[in-house]
Amino acid sequence: MENEEKLYGLTNDFLFKAVFGQESNKKLTICLLNALLQLEGQKQIEEIEILNPFSVQNYKEDKLSVLDTRVKDAAGNYYNIEMQVRNEDDFIKRFSYYLSRLYSGQLHKKAPYNDLRPAVGIAILGYDLFPLSNRIDEQFLFKNQENNIVLDDIMIMHFIGLTKLSQNKPIKNMTRFEKWVYLLYNSKKYASKDSKIPSEMESEIGMTQVVDCVKKSNADKEMRARMEDRENSLIALSLMRGSSYRKGIEEGRKKIIKNMLSKGKSKAEILELTGISEDEYEKLVKWNFRTIILFLLLLKIYRAIKNSSIYFFVL
Repeated sequence: MENEEKLYGLTNDFLFKAVFGQESNKKLTICLLNALLQLEGQKQIEEIEILNPFSVQNYKEDKLSVLDTRVKDAAGNYYNIEMQVRNEDDFIKRFSYYLSRLYSGQLHKKAPYNDLRPAVGIAILGYDLFPLSNRIDEQFLFKNQENNIVLDDIMIMHFIGLTKLSQNKPIKNMTRFEKWVYLLYNSKKYASKDSKIPSEMESEIGMTQVVDCVKKSNADKEMRARMEDRENSLIALSLMRGSSYRKGIEEGRKKIIKNMLSKGKSKAEILELTGISEDEYEKLVKWNFRTIILFLLLLKIYRAIKNSSIYFFVL
C-alpha cells in the first residue's frame, strides 16, 4: 500500500543502540549477551553497567559515528557490541582497533597489568563476512597454532552472521542462541502494532520486551526520523567510499598506462595487458600528448626567461 510507512528492525544500528544501549533496558542487554555468548548456569552474566549509554543528542551532533554499545559486567569483564549491516573493507580492522582500545583503556596511570580484564567484541552482521564458512558464530582469540594453548583472558572476537541461520528451520527446534539470531534478523516482521512473535519465542526471557521496544520506536515520529536519517547517512557514506575507491583505481590505471607509453609499448600490447577499450586508450593518449606539449611549452618559456634580463616577482 502506497501510504504504508516503512518499518525498521534491529538491523538498523540506531534502533539496536536505542534498545540495548540504555540503562533502563540493561536486563534486555544481559539477555542478549547470555544468548549470543551461549552462557549457561553460573557462567551467565547477572549484572552490567553500560559505559556509553544511548543518547539522541549525541546522534544529532554526529550522524556518522559508530553506534556500538560498550558494557562492563559485575566480574569486571568488558564487552563491545555492534550491529553492522554494510560490508565495509576496513570493518575487521576497525572493530579490532576499538576492541583493543577497550582492553588497553582499562588501566589507569601506574595501575598493574594484572588489573586488565578480558575484552569481548561481538559484531552482529547483516551480511556474509566469511563466505567459505557455514558457522553462524566465528570466534577469534589468541591461540598457539601448534599445541592449541589458548589465552582466553585477553581479547575475544565474535562475528555473528545473521544471514547464516537457515530461515527454514522450525523455531521450536532452535536453540536459545538461534532464536535470538532469528529475532535480530527478522525483527522488522514484528515491528507493526498488531504483529505477534511466534509462541516458541515468547517463552524466551526478554524477547517479548525487545519486540515491544521495536514497536514503540516505530510508532514514535522522532525515532522514526532518526532511524531514517541513520539509514540514509550510511547509504551516502557507502556511495562516497565507493566513488573514492573507483577514482583511486582509475588514477592507478592511468599511471600504469602512461608508464607503458613512456616505455614504448604498442597500442595492441596496452589494450591486451590492461583490458581497456580503444576509446579509453585514445583519450589517455590524447591527454598524454597534450601534457607533453604543455611541458615543452613551459620548458621553452623557462629557458627564455633564464637567458633574458626579465625577472618575475611573486608577491
